[in-house]
Amino acid sequence: MKNFLKIGLLAGILLSSSVVFANEDNFSLKANAKNEKSIVFLISEAQDINISIYGDNYELIYDQKIHALKPSTKVYNLEDFPDGNYIVELENETKLIKYNVTIENGKTLVSEPITTELFKPVFTKENKTITLNMENTPSGDVEVKILNEYNDELYAKVFTAKSKLVKKFNVDKTDAKELTFIVKSKNQEFVKTISLN
Repeated sequence: MKNFLKIGLLAGILLSSSVVFANEDNFSLKANAKNEKSIVFLISEAQDINISIYGDNYELIYDQKIHALKPSTKVYNLEDFPDGNYIVELENETKLIKYNVTIENGKTLVSEPITTELFKPVFTKENKTITLNMENTPSGDVEVKILNEYNDELYAKVFTAKSKLVKKFNVDKTDAKELTFIVKSKNQEFVKTISLN
């Protein structure tokens, strides 16, 4: 059934066209008013977005990376989807928007979005210094841990919420071959392993 749904959805991408609309999230999803069993994905500006559709037990049915060069729309035909509940996730660099989609009696209903602000720390290594840069630190505390290749904790600190967090780590005196940085904020966790060779 999983492959059948993938083929049906791929065949159901009906159009991609320019459109102008106002949307504070820069991308969104809604039920298509013209076709009762389809959804419309709206992109308001050039950006990279990943769209994922999950079925029962959070099983991935469809996944597509979209590189939008301009505002556009995509219509996804859901005719081959059986009645039931689905989750559609739209993700770009800074946020994850989740929709509950219900298909019942040939009609598609799309819930209000649940938006999660994402943070993706940037690490740069220059000589013996590793810089952790989080331009858009989410609200709340940020915990940073550093582990060596044996999972020994070398550093741990909690930073209070700031609009921008930049922290430099001098790794000149460590004998570790690699360091794993774990950055946690609210219910998000980002892990990055950096080789010191």
